[in-house]
Amino acid sequence: MPNTTTGPAVPTPGEAYADAPEPHVEAAAMLNLARANHGTPQMHDREWVLRHAALLDRAALPAVAPAGAGSGAVTGPGGGPNPAAVGAAMQLRQMDRHGGTGRGALGPDAAEWDGVDGAIGYLRQEYLAWRSGQLSDLAAVGAAMRAMAEVTNDNVRSGQAASRGEPWSREQLLDLARRRVAAYAKAVDYGIDAVADQQRAEQELRQLEAADGSARP
Repeated sequence: MPNTTTGPAVPTPGEAYADAPEPHVEAAAMLNLARANHGTPQMHDREWVLRHAALLDRAALPAVAPAGAGSGAVTGPGGGPNPAAVGAAMQLRQMDRHGGTGRGALGPDAAEWDGVDGAIGYLRQEYLAWRSGQLSDLAAVGAAMRAMAEVTNDNVRSGQAASRGEPWSREQLLDLARRRVAAYAKAVDYGIDAVADQQRAEQELRQLEAADGSARP
């Protein structure tokens, strides 16, 4: 059943997005998410819809207001409503109404969410709930940080081995490149700016896979 309990005040932009990744990092995380869905339409995936809507909302803000400041009404560059952000927020609300997937204190059926500002308010509540939950999983965050450190160390070790004339085997290098891509992608998902690292690892992986394929009979 959808949550219809009246909750605390709607978060301001500063509250909702205080811990949000930088826009380019979030865009990379969404691309990773779309790839991981193996062809599932992006607009049918709640997390993608939520993050996409929040990114559109953030893009319409001249700056993230300090926590507790202002009403946080959504505006575009000209001061009017941002249709893209509003439309995406309405889609999120509709998805949660049908699926009972809302996570915030005030459920998607509440009348407070009617209208343009209401849709954006619901989006900000849900993004804050989702992002807080993601960051509160300390075990997962710690694992992502350790994985990134491990592949960084292994990359240094492989370079040192090559400089000694003892290069790692193709299989070892392929495994390392795949682990680097996965580790950096997970770090990006948590908001760490490892986008360039992931792109380099992906390029290296493609080169290794191409060389491996051409070397096979």
